[in-house]
Amino acid sequence: MSCIEHVRHLLEADYLWHRMVETRASVGDGNTPWTGRPLGTVAEELAFAEEHRKSFLSTIAAFRDEDLATVKIDRSDRGYIRSLGDFLLRAAYHEAVHTGQLLGYLRTLGVPRPRVWD
Repeated sequence: MSCIEHVRHLLEADYLWHRMVETRASVGDGNTPWTGRPLGTVAEELAFAEEHRKSFLSTIAAFRDEDLATVKIDRSDRGYIRSLGDFLLRAAYHEAVHTGQLLGYLRTLGVPRPRVWD
């Protein structure tokens, strides 16, 4: 993926993680608000995703601590059923992996990059 494709992928993935948390199940890789939308600048992509990100964070904030262990996300179609807590950790891991890839791209290009790991 190009740098902007990584950005889009992560923002769209956030939307899909949110949908799975809401439905407690897989939602497929079908239509999202980004479907058919041309790639924009990083600023445009972030602005478009902002309301979806806020909604996702609001949904997560509404859970109680015990929900992290008791709420299950059924992705039997992908071979697993996980607790909400584990599911959210995997979402964060997915984001971290792609963040590392983007930082590697920037390092290769000699572009100054943020020190997000320190």
